Amino acid sequence: MSLQTDFFKKKQTCLMISGLLSSVLFSGMTYAAASANFDSTTANLQIPAVDVPVSASRSETFNVTLKLVDAGNLTFELAGASPVSHSSADPVSFEPTVSKVFVPTVSVDNGSAKWFAELTLVPNSNPLRFVVTKLHSTQFSGCPSFATPAGGDACLLPGSITSDITLTNDITWVLAGGVDVGGDNTQSATLTIEPGTRIVGQSGPDFLYINRGSKIDAIGTPHHPIVFTSSTDNDTAGSATSGDWGGVVLSGNAPVNGCNSGVTVCEVINEALPTKTYGGNNASESSGNMKYVQIRYAGYEVSPDKELNALTLTGVGSGTVLDFIQLHQGSDDGIEMFGGTVNFKHVVSSENSDDSVDWGNGWAGKAQYVLIKQASDDGDNGIEADNHETDFNSLPRAKPILVNFTALGTNNTSVGANGALLRRGTGVNIHNSVFTGFRKSCLNIDSDATFTNAGTPSNLTGELTAVNTFVDCAVNFDDQANEPFLVSAWFSNQSGNQIANPHLNGYLPSANSPLLQTGSTTADGFIETTNYSGAFADQNDDWTQHWTHGLN
Repeated sequence: MSLQTDFFKKKQTCLMISGLLSSVLFSGMTYAAASANFDSTTANLQIPAVDVPVSASRSETFNVTLKLVDAGNLTFELAGASPVSHSSADPVSFEPTVSKVFVPTVSVDNGSAKWFAELTLVPNSNPLRFVVTKLHSTQFSGCPSFATPAGGDACLLPGSITSDITLTNDITWVLAGGVDVGGDNTQSATLTIEPGTRIVGQSGPDFLYINRGSKIDAIGTPHHPIVFTSSTDNDTAGSATSGDWGGVVLSGNAPVNGCNSGVTVCEVINEALPTKTYGGNNASESSGNMKYVQIRYAGYEVSPDKELNALTLTGVGSGTVLDFIQLHQGSDDGIEMFGGTVNFKHVVSSENSDDSVDWGNGWAGKAQYVLIKQASDDGDNGIEADNHETDFNSLPRAKPILVNFTALGTNNTSVGANGALLRRGTGVNIHNSVFTGFRKSCLNIDSDATFTNAGTPSNLTGELTAVNTFVDCAVNFDDQANEPFLVSAWFSNQSGNQIANPHLNGYLPSANSPLLQTGSTTADGFIETTNYSGAFADQNDDWTQHWTHGLN
């Protein structure tokens, strides 16, 4: 029986079928040195190890043969595949989001020259076919016309990018000051970034800004993430410092709040970059794709008390794909949403100096599978949540849905603040989450507008809720007698909530963890159904493996 037939018998859902197609796609690429070889005599492309994802933390590996069937269009057809044990070598990876296989190095007749290749699945092909859509040497040979030589294998990006370009992984790309992609809803452009590419800020206010109407297409792989970092970062501890450079900003046309009543389309000035505007009325807009991406050592103060976050999302719409993103050791927040409807999954916010996850200006998106891990000597709130900084009842009101969060505080009696600070009129629906080790409290509700929006513990409005959630801090709730109700009463009156030791082994639940025995969510097209609390299903479900930095 062929691998293709066996795949279709094993997988019945559309998602699994897509995964199968993906695995075939992998066959045509290799993602490690000498991991794929093209035999010019047989016209076969042999790939010893292609990883096909079957879940966020697990993949199946296949030895694949692709046959060149159309040399003019570089089209390959699946000729054979067999399952193999996961190789210790760098495997090829299939990315189902874009139906592409990324091959880091391909040789011809086992020669020394190597190329990076991208194969794209031909829709509805049977047998499965893939077309080579990118092919270039892995050796640096100079800067493209849109960039300037910066020494060695580095190229300096221009300050303004107004046409589609690709950042290839044979070059280290350098930011100098602000680099704008597109204009503000004009001269729209897409910035494509290959897996394994490194983009560095030299120092200070160097940042990447995707303007309204433009897009980023940054798709890495588990073994070859895309890395935004400091120019001094050599991947060892101490080689770079938080705040060495600015960060990454995506701006969109999705709804935000903060405008005067009666304004038809609300647009807001960026607080850190006052020449920039965000917001609009396109809730489903896409600002592109980011997957398997690290952003390290960002957060430079661009003006007094105005730092950039590692990843700032201003008015970004729900059509944007953000998955497997790490925000590491930034001097401000890890990820902050200013309004918009953007969703994200599999996010790690680690050792950031301010808040790990922050929102305001009416953010109404969704987030699932998020790990917050503060450093032992630095950090503020795990979550800091505002509706609006000054107008606490501004509409549309912030009301995100958060599912499967694991939030780990400093475990330091003199550093850090709250697990979640819900204030300034925000709404939120928290499901299946855990907060532990925060100095001030696990949960804190502040501002009269936030309490009013919530209702009362015995008669909640549904605007501010937490269910199937665990807390385990020295002070679990910031209860204040002069506030409308006690946070502890709000928590205990909702289903499935517990004050209990989560029994974590690092950030993963141990075999006897109570997190594994509770939790319930219903899939809605973005949120996936889970029956556990926290970001990980069990001690074997570590979806952070391979692609994160400095986590373990």
